[in-house]
Amino acid sequence: MPAIRWKEYLFLLFAFLWTRCVGNDFLGCGGYVRSDVDINYAQVGVKLYTKQGNLKYETECAPNNGYYFMPIYDKGQYIIKVSPPSGWSFDPEEVSVKIDGETDACSQGKDINFHFKGFAVIGKVVSIGSSSGPEGVTVSLHRGDALIQTTQTSADGSYVFTPLSSGKYTVVAAHPTWTLIKNEVTVEVADENGDAGASIVVGGYSLSGSVITDGQPTSGVNFILHSQDTLAAQPACTPGSPAGYENTLGLPAVCYVVSDATGSFTFGLVSPGVYMLAPYFHSSTTKYEVTPSKLEVVVSHNDLVLQQPFKVEGFSMSGRVTKSPGGEVIAGAKILLDKVRAAVTDENGLYYFENIQSGKHKIKITADKLEFEEMTVNISPKQPVVGDLSPLKYEVCFSVTVEKTASHSGPWTIKITGEGKAAQTLQTDVDGRGCIYLTPGSYSASVKLSQAADEAGMRFGPLEHLFSVTSDPIEELAFSQFLGEISGRISCLEECPTLTVSLQPAQGRSGAPRSVTAKDGTFSITEVVPGSYLLSVQKDDWCWKLKTVPVTVNTQNVEVSLEQVGYQLTLASSHETTLSYTTTTGASGTIVAQKGSTLVCMSGPGMYTLTPVGCHKFGSTQINWNTSSPNLVTLSATKHQLTGAVRATEVAPFTVEVQSGSKTVLGPLNPSPENPHLYVFELWVREGETITLTPGSPTNLYQYEPSSHTLTMPADCVLNTVTFQAERALFIHGKITPSVSGVTITVEGNGKVYTYTSDADGKYVAGPLDNSVQYSVSAEKRGYVMNALSEKGHFEAYKLAEIVVEVKDEDGAPLPGVLLSMSGGKSYRQNSLTENDGTIGFLSLTPGDYFLRPMMKEYMFDPASKMVSVAEGATIMITIRGSRVAYSVYGHTVSLSGEAETDVVVEAVGQGPECDQYQEEAMSDAQGSFRIRGLYPKCQYELRLKKGSGINLHVQRTLPSVRSVHADNKDVRDLKLIVLRPFNQMDVAAKVDTDPQHLSSLVAQLYREDLPDSPIQTIKLGLHPYFMLPSNDC
Repeated sequence: MPAIRWKEYLFLLFAFLWTRCVGNDFLGCGGYVRSDVDINYAQVGVKLYTKQGNLKYETECAPNNGYYFMPIYDKGQYIIKVSPPSGWSFDPEEVSVKIDGETDACSQGKDINFHFKGFAVIGKVVSIGSSSGPEGVTVSLHRGDALIQTTQTSADGSYVFTPLSSGKYTVVAAHPTWTLIKNEVTVEVADENGDAGASIVVGGYSLSGSVITDGQPTSGVNFILHSQDTLAAQPACTPGSPAGYENTLGLPAVCYVVSDATGSFTFGLVSPGVYMLAPYFHSSTTKYEVTPSKLEVVVSHNDLVLQQPFKVEGFSMSGRVTKSPGGEVIAGAKILLDKVRAAVTDENGLYYFENIQSGKHKIKITADKLEFEEMTVNISPKQPVVGDLSPLKYEVCFSVTVEKTASHSGPWTIKITGEGKAAQTLQTDVDGRGCIYLTPGSYSASVKLSQAADEAGMRFGPLEHLFSVTSDPIEELAFSQFLGEISGRISCLEECPTLTVSLQPAQGRSGAPRSVTAKDGTFSITEVVPGSYLLSVQKDDWCWKLKTVPVTVNTQNVEVSLEQVGYQLTLASSHETTLSYTTTTGASGTIVAQKGSTLVCMSGPGMYTLTPVGCHKFGSTQINWNTSSPNLVTLSATKHQLTGAVRATEVAPFTVEVQSGSKTVLGPLNPSPENPHLYVFELWVREGETITLTPGSPTNLYQYEPSSHTLTMPADCVLNTVTFQAERALFIHGKITPSVSGVTITVEGNGKVYTYTSDADGKYVAGPLDNSVQYSVSAEKRGYVMNALSEKGHFEAYKLAEIVVEVKDEDGAPLPGVLLSMSGGKSYRQNSLTENDGTIGFLSLTPGDYFLRPMMKEYMFDPASKMVSVAEGATIMITIRGSRVAYSVYGHTVSLSGEAETDVVVEAVGQGPECDQYQEEAMSDAQGSFRIRGLYPKCQYELRLKKGSGINLHVQRTLPSVRSVHADNKDVRDLKLIVLRPFNQMDVAAKVDTDPQHLSSLVAQLYREDLPDSPIQTIKLGLHPYFMLPSNDC
């Protein structure tokens, strides 16, 4: 065999082998604690936890290099955590692994490493006079002029900066509102954490609140702060108490503040503690009552805002009435306050009320021809004056007069419409007079006629009044109080027959329709009541210039013209289509029939011959229609046209195969006269028929896009349904050198994969393929390395060596499931299990020495390991024998009812001085089955429920609690453990020793120990001293 360029293949080969090997069962997790600086690795531990948080195993790192390793005895979910001294930072801090024997890092033999990031600076921000501090202070760490980190203090004021390298640091604290007495401290980090202590101090916090009167802010109220403790610092407020304040609290007054215009007050720099807060409010003439009169407040390590405001409890009010806002005053208006107290405005429009309580009051005003809205106002010591009050509406009056001979008389309805307002109506009296109250604005008013009056031709002038309501009433707007003829002529295409002309009221108007006969095309309708009408000729099979003519009769007679323009053809078609027509007079043209019903106006009289044209086929090819006896023309399509094309880059005999029940072929297709590379095809298809169109050619040298087209014929024509693009396809001709048959050739491109096989000469042809796609070609065969040559599709084959291992038990039977680990060569590593026949093959090996080790729990092997030398292309057979040295216990965990109990952890513990170091365990599966492996024949074991934190919490005990097990050179099978869950109920029974005559008056009560005042069960004894309480949850 020629020399192989191994370096060119090793990377791909070992990547392939690694992917085949990583899924095997590793029973350990290990790795390193790494650090870029010197640390004491011995202080760092690594712990293994179950997913429930139970510690499974822990170890310390090697002091020289930080290496650790932990054995894993059972598959499952684990968490590996690094356990360093407090403040040390690692990345990551923990790693979750689900050990399934295949896909996780431990099973793949990968290191799980933890990288040391640095030490920590710890400290605390405290409040003045306290050993604790506030949460939320921004603390930054600086090294020289460089900002390293920023954090915020936790609930007790403490903070931590990590990770940090050795050096000197400055801690600086800041807060947007709080005053810091000392805001920075310097600390040094060497080979351990730096402690900044409690050097940063907050000078105090704000205490704020508010005061209101009837919900409104109140200024000028004094608030005095009292405390029985000696304060660490004076708060930011005026020392002592205000003038006139009498201290009745028995506590020293620290200082006071005064509420501002918003009713707010604030004490600054108040140190944590318990205080008493008292309000004080007075003026030169009045002293007001403020509640609460005192309030205990507790200031902790934060600003305190009192949520409930202080309130001023328990003066003459006045106001003015004007015609309009800012307008003339109204004298003599009556004012009613809260429905009981009354006043009248003076010549200045003013009114007064004495002795008013703070709060909401109702005011009602009455005045001639004016209407006021009842008002609710807030009166308080700060606002005792009511703003000007003006009318809401003003009186407007109307009159309607009619002639004595009129057919209708009052009352009348007047419609009033205002800008941006809803329309209103006013009903006059029988004399036509009426008034209404209107809000200020611009209005229009008109008489709204009843249907009867409108039909009677009643008209009024003016049609409407335009007026404005401003600040005064309007005395009067007056409204003060014709039969016509409609005549016309009808123009006909032929001599006019006797026709009927109809006149009916326009839409929305009442009245009976009228009709007259038109002779020789003329007509006249008399005694028409003024109004709007619709005029029409009753001849539906004619076409009219205007079929219906709107006519309005108002104050003069009306003349109308009606003109026939043709004859109406009615078409009922299943599809939209075009019809050509000819007439007996030689006229011709086309008309379009829409799907459904279509009305067409034919311009002249006579016989018409209609011929459908277009992409639909109908039952009849010609239809006759006569204007003298017009009938409905019905068109029903039987087939529809479908067209398509093949577009090619060269001339070729293209065909289209049509598959629909039967198969037909269109073609060879003829090229289009306009484009020799376009081949158009057409066919007629019934509605609902499903067809598949497939392009092709006898030479099969072309590729088509799309390769086929399937559609179900709709109820219409389908034009240009598809254009097949035909191009020369791609064919790849390749060869394997030297000739190797059965090589799998894989061609991949654009997400598609094609496979081919080499023949006895090592040759293959791949195609036809899409020539617009870039393809990759690969070759493989077990036991060979294929080297792609420079010419695409050609490969050079190299045969590799292999080791085939067969594992048998003591009786010579195949032993499946044995883990064989082989490593060596050039960075080769593979771990695999033997198949059911006890064999495993290590293929595609490069020359070199390999180390082979068999592993399987409960077995010893001969040889226990073996060094194998492999030559180029060699096949080596190795036989290994396994002897069983330990056995398993198979069993089930079930409930008392026989149902499977899952997730029960059972352990087998060796007994006696020679075996007490042995312990194995297993968890029952979904069927309640478990298997405990690795029990030695020389030992007696106790099988029992495993105890421990977080283990078997759903199980109280088993029956039996312990079973003795001895694996006497064979597996122990069909063990059954009955699992009892914890009791969650109990019954209580008792007897009362007393004279029987007292029993009927006694009751028994059951209490919880932590709730001695609330019985949870009560029962009367009755006539018997024995009683039983209902079942209770434990």
